[in-house]
Amino acid sequence: MNLPDVARTVPEHGVPVHGADALGTAILSNGHLGADVLWVPAGARFPVHTHPGHHLLYCVSGSGTITIAARTYDVRPGDIYMVDGQVPHAVGAGDEDHVLLSIGAPHKPIESPDRMRLTNWSGGLLDDPMFVEGAPAGERSP
Repeated sequence: MNLPDVARTVPEHGVPVHGADALGTAILSNGHLGADVLWVPAGARFPVHTHPGHHLLYCVSGSGTITIAARTYDVRPGDIYMVDGQVPHAVGAGDEDHVLLSIGAPHKPIESPDRMRLTNWSGGLLDDPMFVEGAPAGERSP
């Protein structure tokens, strides 16, 4: 399997990611560990959320941000981030489509309502999504 080839197919053949304005394609899973390609259109974003387990996010193409525990990082191709389970975080695309490889355990299907829970920065559950509106001065990291 070639990751850039798979990534190119997501806008046309991907399924909606539960809880986010994004599409995804499942690429590998053994029922516990799994990998998906996520396509976040330019200007779109994921709300603040948590996952039941740890995951890695690797930027395949495009640019954007990841905010982990209320600290925002700029993301570009080749960057990789680890997000521990139950740690609130959010992802946003910049001026171009943002394509990420997401590897997680336990792995949940892209469209599963159990994949992510909407939270605030303290991890408290929310009914309505909370979005990052930009990082406060001095909180943005390279």
